[in-house]
Amino acid sequence: MTPVLELSEVTRRYSQADGSELTVLDSVSLAIEPGETVSVAGRSGSGKSTLLHVAAGIEVPSEGAVRLGGRDLAGLPDAERSRLRGRSVGLVFQFFHLVPYLTVRENVLLPARIARVREVRGTKGDPREVDAAADRLLAAVGLEGRAREPARRLSGGEMQRTAIARALLLRPALLLADEPTGNLDARGAGAVADLLFRLVRDRGAGLLLATHDPELAARADTRLRLRGGRLFADERPPSSGVR
Repeated sequence: MTPVLELSEVTRRYSQADGSELTVLDSVSLAIEPGETVSVAGRSGSGKSTLLHVAAGIEVPSEGAVRLGGRDLAGLPDAERSRLRGRSVGLVFQFFHLVPYLTVRENVLLPARIARVREVRGTKGDPREVDAAADRLLAAVGLEGRAREPARRLSGGEMQRTAIARALLLRPALLLADEPTGNLDARGAGAVADLLFRLVRDRGAGLLLATHDPELAARADTRLRLRGGRLFADERPPSSGVR
């Protein structure tokens, strides 16, 4: 089976003002199979967000290869890389990134509208399927009754549930989540985490999750820690409180 995401000896460096280079990722290798969930913990500034950006093809590695569904992102022009990301990757962020004056349903549909995508992966190309998929996801995240309300009226937890529905709309093979519960209280964080893992597993998508939260990290099939630009198995118990 082809991994939904494969990083092979990926290094990411940035040039600094003094002419030196800062290495944020150092020979990172990782593979995620369909239906597998992987968490990456690490201190602020350890490179977790950079790892997700590279995995999504938003940034190109300085060295190494990144493959989405077996396709090497480095060999693709920017436009093709963006198109592949739009169809194969769902993104969930800490700060939701909803358009406040659009309705909840319009926010869920927004990626498909921008990309002019008229079908959901795995369907027969009926353009009505995108709208139907949005309605099913809103029901799945418990927001069907608020579909026509402006997003600005939602609570933080409701905004993140909307963002998860948006990320899953086109049935991406891979979901990338960057601190998805970091802006929520404990109760809201738990509810969003339950929803995120349930929907990812129901749909057979791979999940790469970056988080400071040891309890959230512990829910993944594979737990990793990013330190000094390298990935290590994370053996810390979730009750330790280490962040």
